[in-house]
Amino acid sequence: MSQAVVVEGKRVAKWKVEEVNELTDLLKGNKTVLIASVESFPADKLHEIRKRLRGKAVVRVTKNTLFRIAAKKSGIDVEKIDQYLTGPNAFIFTNDNPFEIYMFFEKFKLKRFAIPGDKADEEVVVPAGDTGIPAGPMLSVFGKLKIQTKVQEGKIHVVKDTVVAKPGDPIPVEIIPILQKLGIMPVHVKLKVKAAYYENLVIPGEQLHLDLEGYKNDVLKAFSEAFTLATEAVYPEPKVLENVISKAFARARALAAEAGFVTPETAEAAFARAYSKAMALASALAGKVDLGIQVATVPAGAPAGGGQVQEKKEEEKKEEEKKASEEDVGAGLSSLFG
Repeated sequence: MSQAVVVEGKRVAKWKVEEVNELTDLLKGNKTVLIASVESFPADKLHEIRKRLRGKAVVRVTKNTLFRIAAKKSGIDVEKIDQYLTGPNAFIFTNDNPFEIYMFFEKFKLKRFAIPGDKADEEVVVPAGDTGIPAGPMLSVFGKLKIQTKVQEGKIHVVKDTVVAKPGDPIPVEIIPILQKLGIMPVHVKLKVKAAYYENLVIPGEQLHLDLEGYKNDVLKAFSEAFTLATEAVYPEPKVLENVISKAFARARALAAEAGFVTPETAEAAFARAYSKAMALASALAGKVDLGIQVATVPAGAPAGGGQVQEKKEEEKKEEEKKASEEDVGAGLSSLFG
């Protein structure tokens, strides 16, 4: 017969009183408590979680009624968490941030053997090699699943690695005993966190998920936009001023080159712009005014072969000059000999 003690005039099992006292101490000694459902959760997997959280958190599976009593004794407003105290629960006590513990549960992948009706959480591969399964009726199962096999020393050997299910696919019922024999666990187990109680604040489980990559991109975007704004506003901060001076120098050099103001820094750009404008003007005047220079008139958008067009024109001009010269000589001879 279990021992009992009298509490407020009622006989209560001693273990319940001790459990409430321990839970009260845990609640008072930790800033955070997470409530997680353990319905259909494998007991051995919960043991793995305890081992991984040792020194960081205490995992306790207890009755909801006892937890309520301990919560009241600890000064917690039970009404805030009462909706989560249904079904079998595990309570995780820690001084860490609840978001950090939740991230642990998201990253810490537990696996279990498949049962009928499961879908694969990862690619399920039957590896090549000895299965240890005696040759016999099981050969037909391998054949049905299109897994190439051979028999050696009375045992079934898989010829090559074979994928029997991809992530999200139903796991064939026939392969389940084979996967168990080979020690393959294709189904992930995840502890479902219902809520966290942190410094008098209740955070629902779905709000504990942090999109770290999204937050990172948001921060980078905000930094970029803030830096651009600070640069335009010439905010007096060393890194900003470096960018401000660099942009100001580039703008000043471009303005000086446009205005034809020559300095060692602007000379190359200024002369290049002046030459470009001069050639454009000469090209526009070619054929109207004798500038005493040869100007290559290349139509806008013409290919790089425009130089060949100019050479052809120069050859035609020389041919005409040669012909005119020959005509002049002929006329001169005629006048000389009557």
